[in-house]
Amino acid sequence: MNGILVVSHRGPVSYQGTARGVEPKASGAGGLIAVVGPALERLGGTWMFAPASDEDRELARAGKALEYGSAALRIVDLPREAHRSHYATISSELLSRLFHYLFELPREPTFGDHFRDAWNGYLLVNELYGEAIRAHARGGCDGVLIDDMHLMLAATSIRARGGVDAPLSYFHHVPWCEPEYFAVLPGAVRTQILAGMLSHDAVGFHCDRWVDAFAACCERFLVGAARAGDRIEWRGRSTSLLVAPAALDAGMIAERARTPRAMEWRSRLAESAGDRRIVVRVERVDPSKNTLRAIEAYRLLLERTPELVDETCLLGVLTPVRGWIGQYSAYVDACVAAAAAVNRCFAAGGRPVIQFHLEPDARESDHYRALAALALADVLYVSPTIDGLNLVAMEGPVVGESALVLSENAGVHDQLGDYAFSINPFDVAAMRDQLERALDEPGHERRARAAALRRIVAARRPEDWVRSRLAACV
Repeated sequence: MNGILVVSHRGPVSYQGTARGVEPKASGAGGLIAVVGPALERLGGTWMFAPASDEDRELARAGKALEYGSAALRIVDLPREAHRSHYATISSELLSRLFHYLFELPREPTFGDHFRDAWNGYLLVNELYGEAIRAHARGGCDGVLIDDMHLMLAATSIRARGGVDAPLSYFHHVPWCEPEYFAVLPGAVRTQILAGMLSHDAVGFHCDRWVDAFAACCERFLVGAARAGDRIEWRGRSTSLLVAPAALDAGMIAERARTPRAMEWRSRLAESAGDRRIVVRVERVDPSKNTLRAIEAYRLLLERTPELVDETCLLGVLTPVRGWIGQYSAYVDACVAAAAAVNRCFAAGGRPVIQFHLEPDARESDHYRALAALALADVLYVSPTIDGLNLVAMEGPVVGESALVLSENAGVHDQLGDYAFSINPFDVAAMRDQLERALDEPGHERRARAAALRRIVAARRPEDWVRSRLAACV
């Protein structure tokens, strides 16, 4: 057997041309990488992913054997235009915004010929992934783990050609929307997505709410589909429904936070904050992360409690993403402008009350700087409008002893909510109140909460998450 096969759009590395030849460059340490990387290292197997550079494409066409630690790598050869349609138009501009409720429905989306052409690209990429999975599985593997919305239809191609002799698991890392919102999609597309999902042996989500929403969509839009407990029955197939929040390698995260690079950042950030208590945000800046309302709530707090102007600062390590989408780039600009406006009102002696560190892009994000900020935090401020899980809320307790202000709409709230200051992410007055409560919490209470959060996060490891996915494929 060849161990497990992990299948995703983004891989752990991208190959780049250098003066020394073609070399791998890490894709970043967050998101799927933080969960799958440690599991694959320990369990063994192969990571299959899409090309992110011209060098990746050349390696894919050559079929060259590649390695990532103890794991093998396989880059799928994808036609450039189909891949662009698959990722930019369908996965990013449509599906991500759909599942995060980001459409202004009176204006968008609109489905015309451009969408149909792009959808054909999404279908083709998923078909090519399916063929690559089947080819790999012929050599034997312990299980196929397909990850996220980019590859919801790969199993359709696999089943159409006879399937694979291995457990076939899909995991949806972002939220799933309710049927009324999912109904925005054209009818044929709704059917293709849901049928593709039910072609797996198991379908997993980070919390119960997303499972319930997915099952409701199946029962509404697939004639004859019925939920029976933790299974969906449809057309003679029975697919397992799994709630399995992703797990971090807490030991690895804590160790990384103690490296010289992280400690250097910690010193620099601490110097910029001075003697103030630090409210920290670490996030990809897309509209679902709710940065604008977070700034507004902090502004309201400073207005009501002026002494906090000198006693606190809001520190953000922010990574802009999907800048080609107007809604996203405009949101980053609005966040920067809002922070500047607060600083003009409250900064005394040239010392800003909001300090934002903007990363160039997601692939260049500095995990060491993010961990340094989390380690310094007195309050960790996580307020997405909706989020599949949110790993930052899990990393914070591993590296520091901050109070956690956490959106009730983050999937991780199901695990951590009992020890967090919960917020409705749309109620800025209530967000202000919870921020103040978190800042006022006595040190011994804050440390006790942080210790409880740390125990929850450390109780499971990435390989436990993988094993739970495979165990559900029965």
